[in-house]
Amino acid sequence: MVKVAVLTALITALCITVANCEISLEVIKKHALEIDKIVVGEIKNKKIDLPQDVSDTIFARRIYYDIVGRPPTHDEYMEFIGAEGSVESKNRDRSALINKLINSEGYVHHMYNFWADLLRIKRNLNENVGNLYGDSYIEWVKDQIRKNTPYDVLTKKLLGAKGNIWQNPETGYLLRDIGMPLDNLSNTTQIFLGVDMACAQCHDHPFDEWSQKDFYESAAFFAQIQTKNSQEGVKGKIKELRDEAKEIQKKGERGVEGKLNRYLRTIYEYGVDYKPSGRLKLPGDYAYRDAEPNSVVFAATPYGDRVKESKSKTKRVKHPNTIRTSFVDWVVARDNPTFALNLVNRLWGHAFGAPIIEPMNNVMEDGEINYGKSQRLVEYLSEMLRDMNYDVKTFLEVVYNSRAYQKESWQGSISDYVFQGPLSRRLTASQLWDTYVTLYTGNPDDIKPTYSNELYKKMSLKDVTDLTLNDALTELDKFNSLQKTTYKNLPKMGPWYAVRASHVNRPSNNLNVLIEFGRSDRRLVDNGSSEGSVTQLLLLMNSPLVSALSSYNSQLIKKVNTQDNDTVKLYTLFYSIIGRSPTAEDFNLFKPYIEKKQYQDVIWALVNSHEAKFIN
Repeated sequence: MVKVAVLTALITALCITVANCEISLEVIKKHALEIDKIVVGEIKNKKIDLPQDVSDTIFARRIYYDIVGRPPTHDEYMEFIGAEGSVESKNRDRSALINKLINSEGYVHHMYNFWADLLRIKRNLNENVGNLYGDSYIEWVKDQIRKNTPYDVLTKKLLGAKGNIWQNPETGYLLRDIGMPLDNLSNTTQIFLGVDMACAQCHDHPFDEWSQKDFYESAAFFAQIQTKNSQEGVKGKIKELRDEAKEIQKKGERGVEGKLNRYLRTIYEYGVDYKPSGRLKLPGDYAYRDAEPNSVVFAATPYGDRVKESKSKTKRVKHPNTIRTSFVDWVVARDNPTFALNLVNRLWGHAFGAPIIEPMNNVMEDGEINYGKSQRLVEYLSEMLRDMNYDVKTFLEVVYNSRAYQKESWQGSISDYVFQGPLSRRLTASQLWDTYVTLYTGNPDDIKPTYSNELYKKMSLKDVTDLTLNDALTELDKFNSLQKTTYKNLPKMGPWYAVRASHVNRPSNNLNVLIEFGRSDRRLVDNGSSEGSVTQLLLLMNSPLVSALSSYNSQLIKKVNTQDNDTVKLYTLFYSIIGRSPTAEDFNLFKPYIEKKQYQDVIWALVNSHEAKFIN
């Protein structure tokens, strides 16, 4: 890729270390131009008409949703496109807006939803680990997005993590599949490599080259992970504390042992450590001739530049931590054929509404790369990401600056789609929820719950051998009390806290906008849904959300009430909710309601409109 190499030379001329500097707008636009050349070539090869550039008004709404996951407020619209009803100019600086948004806190919130769905992040990491364990991990992931940690570095942190989760929050990734190394391997290859080996967990893959032995050899890299705390003296001390709790319970004080156990699970019980004796064996019903049932499996990577574990016990004992490290290094290696390609495909799908290669969790077929709709585009983007040192933020900035992204959206069949602009697509559950929060609060990015991670971190530093039963019970009460104040003093939107979806880690049945509109349950990799249903329509039509948006506490209503004439009031509602000015027909229909100050009826109609639920 000669052109990529030339552009990289320009980048390195601007700064010594690419990952630690901002790439210039000139270089970003050069990359965007190369993308456009490839896309135009693909469209012309199919003898398809080139789509038109999108208007500034539509672009503003699209870019806000795609980068920060919410609509622009009325003031943000006016800042970009000018006063209501003004003729659109072609001189508005789209690149400046993209750069502003991608360096905002809103970007962190929206990209967290992307990573949380992919990494399957939950507050209760799984059924065996305490409910609070996810807090530290969740905030750590957000901080990595905020710092723009290079993707290869982030991957190494997650797959190579060790220690207590409060001190090393990245261990949350491995604790998510605690006690399930096979499931963890299956998820890991899908998440970081775009390779689905799940079928090979039980038998040789019927449609691909993966064998059951390949699967077990890959999983063997993680066989020496121990997730129960191995701190010296822990077992004896814990028994001593439990015996003391039982004695107190015999005297009539109930629940002491249960409280102690909850405290120990939260602070001490789980972490990631090295287990020298850890070995993985083939299942007892293994039915193939290349190995015996129940035989020990030695780690080996399934494709690319193969990495294998030494069968020498002496070498394994002498270098105990190299087994997992060697796998991690293989995953992020520049010559790994699917590492960069997988992320490129997912990020393109994030921006355009459709990936280049489908399905996203299976970018290889029969041992060969599946290049999807364009091999040239996949190869260029992959090389670009590598040469940017896996800078996700800059990669997305390039994509959003491309003319391909700034075209009118594709409204037709996905089978006929060849990069003719982003897809017209329904808002995700998180985007829909964040729309209401934005309309209600005006600026939702600064509204943040109070988490108790620092207190947990402080307690986890204490050696369990110095712990007293009274310490444990006192601190547990303190933790429980703090959990009740997580959302204290935050604004409420009807019965719900008006916080962004990135702060709703455990939506209840009452918060059914997220549930009903298909937010991922984060049990499987990236399994959210954007399918419509009658239930969704009924939910919005009868939801107390509209009442909340129409209340005197709503920033939307406050903004409307500051306008001095009915025309501007109607403009304000239209731009705020559906991102355009009202037509002559809209004026005739809605102006009587505005004149009578029946704003709730107008808000109800706009919120329930097709336009409000789609990105074009």
